Amino acid sequence: MKNSILPLILTVSASALFAAAPAKLELQQGEHVAIIGNGLADRMQHDGTLEAFIHKALPQHDISIRNLGFAADEVASRMRSDDVPKTEEWLAKAKADVVLAFWGFNESFRGYDGLTKFKADLDKHIKETKAAQYNGRSAPRLVLFSPIAQEKMADPNFPDPTANNTNLQNYTAAMAEVAQANDVQFVDLFAPSQQLYKAAKKPLTHNGIHLTVAGYQALAPVIYKAVFAAQPPVADAALEKIRAAVQVKNEMWLSRYRTVDQFNIFGGRSTIGYESGKGGPKVDNRAVLWPELAVRDTMTENREKRVWALAKGGDLKIDDSNAPEVPAIKSNKPGPNPDGSYTYVDAEEAIKLMTVPKGVKVELVASEKQFPELVSPVQMGWDTKGRLWISAWKNYPERTPWSKEGDKLLVFDIGPDGKAVKCTTFLDDLNCPTGFQFYKDGVVVMKSPDLWYARDTDGDGKGELQERLLNGLDAADSHHETNSMAVEPGGAIYLSDGVFHRTQVETAWGPVRNKDGALYRWEPRTGKFERYIAYGFANPHGKVFDYWGNDIITDATGNA
Repeated sequence: MKNSILPLILTVSASALFAAAPAKLELQQGEHVAIIGNGLADRMQHDGTLEAFIHKALPQHDISIRNLGFAADEVASRMRSDDVPKTEEWLAKAKADVVLAFWGFNESFRGYDGLTKFKADLDKHIKETKAAQYNGRSAPRLVLFSPIAQEKMADPNFPDPTANNTNLQNYTAAMAEVAQANDVQFVDLFAPSQQLYKAAKKPLTHNGIHLTVAGYQALAPVIYKAVFAAQPPVADAALEKIRAAVQVKNEMWLSRYRTVDQFNIFGGRSTIGYESGKGGPKVDNRAVLWPELAVRDTMTENREKRVWALAKGGDLKIDDSNAPEVPAIKSNKPGPNPDGSYTYVDAEEAIKLMTVPKGVKVELVASEKQFPELVSPVQMGWDTKGRLWISAWKNYPERTPWSKEGDKLLVFDIGPDGKAVKCTTFLDDLNCPTGFQFYKDGVVVMKSPDLWYARDTDGDGKGELQERLLNGLDAADSHHETNSMAVEPGGAIYLSDGVFHRTQVETAWGPVRNKDGALYRWEPRTGKFERYIAYGFANPHGKVFDYWGNDIITDATGNA
């Protein structure tokens, strides 16, 4: 009986709380705003509408904004790779004067039984935040945001949201109660999101729980009005220009906050020393990678200055000449050439040196000599047109801050003799494209740290990124990142994940978390994501089904 009346009790309580006039956030000149929380916060940075509203409304304030969201984060649970800075350390780095915190979604899957602990955890979080001095002189102002509602999708493959929405409504009411008890501004996004879904002509989420770009653009005015008790600026060409600049700034910041190879930057491999040149002094990864992080900090600041200039009605050419220098390190394995490089055997010559089993023949299809784009291939696949697709990882282990050319997804047309005759770059500007797989009329592909869906929308043979399907996939060691994607007969896609990783992904059935190696099974049409094999893999770099449906997996480190 208690369970059946709980939604009504909490809803009435929440309504009473919302009857009071909402608090108003007032930003001061030069203040720093940090955004923390779950996937709703994390994915917000890629749209930029809310940030653009703030800058356009306060053009003389030069507000600094850093997004510290992370998929599947909870108020009392934030899983990260070893020794990666904690949220509180990032808040101090951001010198946060204001913290916008998004909680309640992942916690809500614990249902009624989890409410008491959630309220206690949230109360502790509020008190600890208000006791901190991230800017070095005063406590931050905190604004709490509820989760959005789960959208009912017309596609029957997606789950009915009724049960989840009952929990989300209850957790929204619990947040309102705790916020009022602590004199903290609270914004209800649950009820407004339901209204937005009802009014929209097209879905505002791509899976019921994660907003599309259109979804964030619809929600941003709601957030702005609730936080600042004012109408947002007019959405015009000037706002769009600011928003585009915000996206550029946020992309650079993401490469800093979620930088690839964090186990080598902060974790156990960060302190391993290697010779700088043969017989030279030993230098560890921190000596190079930490200065690179400082470069990304400076480049983020430079891009934010352009945002400020656009908000004032002007513009600014981005100049990164003020970026700090990074020490020049020589290879610890120099080649025999005078410049330390190696001379590689021609592909045809390499085939002559191979030993293969009886009845097996090796033929050259394509080489880097013929197609310079074919650098460091990591996965390949044949489409239904007989074309060969290859992900090429030129920037292994990841792109540098100054990288001008990204990694690529290539498509090769094959001639009658079985050799490649044409290479088309389907996607470029990627980072760590460790895996891809065909889906619908396009592909899903890794662009660290997210899995994207891309398709050719205009028939020119080149793809355009359409939707960020999964985020929260870890990249603590880049060559362990989501790779070796394989499709089962039923249409699900399998993803491999290696050691040192702390992956956490949000789903409509609750967050999925894993420590170290695993294989995941993901259903793109339903959004289901689950641990398929949670095993102590180091490098599970191969996954196939044979003719009889047997599941074959390799571990590259153990050669098994």
